[in-house]
Amino acid sequence: MDKDLKYIGKYTSELNNKEKQDFLYLFNLVFNLNYNMKWFNWKYLDNIYGDSYIVLVYHRDRIIGIRSFWRNDIDGLLSYQPCDTAVLSEYRGRGIFSQMSKIALKELEGSFIYNFPNENSLPGNLKLGWKIHKEYHIKPIWNKSRLKSEAKFIEDSYLLWKFYNSPLNKYYYYERNGEIYLLYKRRQNLYYVLGKFNEENKKYFTKAKNPILFNHTGGETLMHKLLKKSTTIVSYGNGSFQNIDVPIFKADYF
Repeated sequence: MDKDLKYIGKYTSELNNKEKQDFLYLFNLVFNLNYNMKWFNWKYLDNIYGDSYIVLVYHRDRIIGIRSFWRNDIDGLLSYQPCDTAVLSEYRGRGIFSQMSKIALKELEGSFIYNFPNENSLPGNLKLGWKIHKEYHIKPIWNKSRLKSEAKFIEDSYLLWKFYNSPLNKYYYYERNGEIYLLYKRRQNLYYVLGKFNEENKKYFTKAKNPILFNHTGGETLMHKLLKKSTTIVSYGNGSFQNIDVPIFKADYF
């Protein structure tokens, strides 16, 4: 570990105002975003499950690295999902990402930790000891009658917090045979089906008109064979967690 770098690991309720602002500043700078404190509060402080864990890295008084382990429980199990990670370009290649991960993984040992890495970060995750937990593949939905059995249920409290209250709300619904499905708008009239939810909550979302629907499945699909792309879930730690089913709607980017 570089002696000139200071690593600070804190649960989100322990962060002071400067640390929150530093987190937002660096995240926006690295990814050319414009997220504000409303977004931070929604995701981290209003989280229905409780505290997330964030590692911040400073060089002298300058924020140069952040890594969050977002609290996102599954079926009542204490769970965290790494996301919202950034390192200033001039500080990359110094092992900062790995060190931030090690600090958080040590603190959160014993909980279920799962991740949806992209193709660039997957090798780094595997190098740190993560294991492939599951793979999802995209498929178009030709037979909409199968949605009822394939879509997983989203609980009311999670639906309203994660999707309706999100400042980045891009969600719609589709109704078929009395079942209501949550959709994520990919582009134009193309939507991903994230899950199904109680009909009384459809008032919080806009109805999609004649949507072209895609679903995520654990089996091989023609699109996967042609495009060679999949959504990989990796997990870390206790092997007893290997049979936990992680729904696609738990992904940070949806």
